[in-house]
Amino acid sequence: MKNKFRFILFFMLTMLFVSCNVFSPDYEIFENAYSPDNNKTIEGLMKNFVYSYTFKDSFLYEEILDDDFVFQYESEGVFGSWTKNEDVIITKRMFRSFTKIDLVFNTDFPQHTSIQDTTVFTSFRITFYSGDEGVMSLTGYSKFMFRKYSDPETSYKMIFWEDLK
Repeated sequence: MKNKFRFILFFMLTMLFVSCNVFSPDYEIFENAYSPDNNKTIEGLMKNFVYSYTFKDSFLYEEILDDDFVFQYESEGVFGSWTKNEDVIITKRMFRSFTKIDLVFNTDFPQHTSIQDTTVFTSFRITFYSGDEGVMSLTGYSKFMFRKYSDPETSYKMIFWEDLK
């Protein structure tokens, strides 16, 4: 009888641990840190952008990007760009490379606009933490373009991001 009780207790504890995903952030403990309906405003979409970096959540990050998304940059006079699929792969690698990422935009993003495509310029500070290797902080400027959709479930998506230095 004692062995049966131990087996049942072991089985129940095992099921408890298996049923929770230890690799997924527990957003509920962060006071509305993530809400899938946040993409109904540009401000909400950008909060999801910041939270995707904070929690290193590539699934959330991918949700905010339009299928036609383009990232553009300039490096030593040479311009380059990549698509949504390439950006998601690069972002996943970045998320895996650092133990913590802090991202702060220095702009109040608009709630709603009356036009289909909205452009917003902003400055930002991003800090990368990598354990024993220390901290790297960068500041810069970005240009974002957002597309407004009539679908009430997904009102806005990011269609363009340019790193302006």
